[in-house]
Amino acid sequence: MSRGDVNREERLLKKQIMVLNRHLPRRRKTLKELLGEERPHVLGNDGTRHRFKKKELDKISSFISPDKWGQLKLPLYIEISSEMNGSRIKGKLECRVVCRILEKEDCGEEIYIYRADVKVVRRELPTTSQYIFLVK
Repeated sequence: MSRGDVNREERLLKKQIMVLNRHLPRRRKTLKELLGEERPHVLGNDGTRHRFKKKELDKISSFISPDKWGQLKLPLYIEISSEMNGSRIKGKLECRVVCRILEKEDCGEEIYIYRADVKVVRRELPTTSQYIFLVK
């Protein structure tokens, strides 16, 4: 395989990943912003409106102190990469929320979770968590 073919394949893969991620918001909002909205939502890169359930926002707000609400950006990203076993959650507050959902001790600033845990997170936080696909 020539070098040109490898670059072409890499570009195609990156393009496919971009298609998979088109649902991601243009800009994530803080928990504080979302709690202040009558109809909490973000706009996706594809122009769609992604709504958050108030019940989920209230649940998340119970896990962290009100002075931190302006620091937690939603939706929470569950990172998926072909180079990782499992999925990654990054960020101190994000990890705190996920650890509370999974009933684990505080997990620091980065955790890896596996399929069974991802299912629990998605079941408990279906509108406030999203998959993000990474390519290296």
